[in-house]
Amino acid sequence: MRLIRPISFPTCLESYPAFSSLYHIPAVKYSSSKSYIQRSNYSALEVRKLFELQKEATAESFLQDLDAKFAEIDAELADQTNLTRSGALLPDKLRYKMNEFAPKVDYRFWTKKDLINRIEELEELTRTSIQNSNIEVKVKKKKIRKQEKEFEFKSHPTRLIGIRFAYLGWNYNGLNVQFDKTPLPTVEGLILKALARCRLIESEVDIKACEFSRCGRTDKGVSALAQVISLRVRSRLNPEEQLDEANDHKEFPYITQLNHALPPDIRVYQICLHPPEGFDARHSCRSRHYKYFFAAKRGNLSIDLMNEAAQFLVGTNDFRNFCKIDGSKQMTHFYREILSAKFSLVKKVESAGNDPEPAEVYVFDLHGTAFLWHQVRCIMGIMLLIGQRLEKPDIVQKLLDVEKFPCKPVYDMADDVPLVLYDCKFDENVKWKTASELSNGQNATPASTRADVYALWYDGIIKNELQRTMRTVIDSTVQLPERDGSSDRVNINVGDGWGKWRAVYEPVEKRKLTDHFEVQNERYRNRKGKVLEEGDNADLTSVTALGAEPEAVALEAAP
Repeated sequence: MRLIRPISFPTCLESYPAFSSLYHIPAVKYSSSKSYIQRSNYSALEVRKLFELQKEATAESFLQDLDAKFAEIDAELADQTNLTRSGALLPDKLRYKMNEFAPKVDYRFWTKKDLINRIEELEELTRTSIQNSNIEVKVKKKKIRKQEKEFEFKSHPTRLIGIRFAYLGWNYNGLNVQFDKTPLPTVEGLILKALARCRLIESEVDIKACEFSRCGRTDKGVSALAQVISLRVRSRLNPEEQLDEANDHKEFPYITQLNHALPPDIRVYQICLHPPEGFDARHSCRSRHYKYFFAAKRGNLSIDLMNEAAQFLVGTNDFRNFCKIDGSKQMTHFYREILSAKFSLVKKVESAGNDPEPAEVYVFDLHGTAFLWHQVRCIMGIMLLIGQRLEKPDIVQKLLDVEKFPCKPVYDMADDVPLVLYDCKFDENVKWKTASELSNGQNATPASTRADVYALWYDGIIKNELQRTMRTVIDSTVQLPERDGSSDRVNINVGDGWGKWRAVYEPVEKRKLTDHFEVQNERYRNRKGKVLEEGDNADLTSVTALGAEPEAVALEAAP
């Protein structure tokens, strides 16, 4: 009887399992699988009849054909002693003949289990074939990179330098490096990371090892245009060569290296390679100059009253009522010297929206030898109250009288973003040099640094214009209600453009007082479990000269 492949294969597989292993066809029995019926070209009834009629004849006929084919293959394999049908690699000619005899298998209808078994069989056959043959498998060796020599920082010379830089503070969590996680990066953290990346310092964590010191601490959001740090960095010159200024151009290009590793809103622009003996960025600074910018419509703030009040600040005074007490510092001395204080007009800004008159931008210049934590912002908070005519100018004089006000009244300090550390003054023997001066004018860093700052300025100009246009569009759709003056609500100007609304304004003199600094210090000691030994603050309480600043507690904190 003629061999019918769709019917003969499962029947022959059942009778001749070796065929299944050779051609990798799963043994499917009609009684236990419906997939074979689905793969055939016959109906279920026809399949059943054909199985009944052709079972024995088909098996016998197929086995005869199979033995004939194997005999032909065995004859051609006579000289192939290392090759057998079980797991051997066949020559291309013989493999072609076997593939010609073997039917094509449709894997689409295979079950998951059969497919997995098929994969395992192929893997086993591949391993067996390689073992039984003399084929050499070449494994591509990976090129092993030559191990870099470990950098030994201590084997290089170092030198103490001063670095002057500028930064815009609203993108940072303040100047001081914080070893705890902060929501924003700190300026010092990025600078120390850049120094370590350039291998100018050994570690960005151990700042004491590089004799690190900062001139003036600025808090979150506060900017600086002439901030100074001093530290010991790696040098290209030996100690003898460092003494000669003629070798300065041979030194590492510190400014270039740092600016390449820093974001564009932090720019190093001057360096001091030959600081005087005992130079320290904090203690060698003679004075610090802060600026606070604010805008107001004409007549909304009385600049004359603010200037009158500012004159009470000049001189040496106890500023405990114009700062924030930091219990961790255990401070008992709050005298600071203010050299000058003045409000002045910067420029007029084009009107926008429903404002008929242009706004005016002012700046408060405060020049002093040293400052307490949040001192400038607290002073500015009181000055804005005076400018709004909510307080009289003499409130400054009253708050400086610690006998009348031994504790600070509760009031809002001004916003942080408009504040900038404008300059830090040092003695004339501290010589600052730019990148051009250190490289005989042939360095491209000043141009690239200028381009970075220009890009920041341009970005601000465009955003400012878009904001002004947006305000004009929005204001054109809003009808402002007329105020009859019957409401007591007042908006306290804190320099952020929003202000703080109060139902009724309460004068500063009548407000609740904060705890005395001694109470706050004791509360901190109790909370932290730190009990100072007797005599620890002896050098503080014995200070009698006004303006004296004990080195143990001098705090250049964020004003």
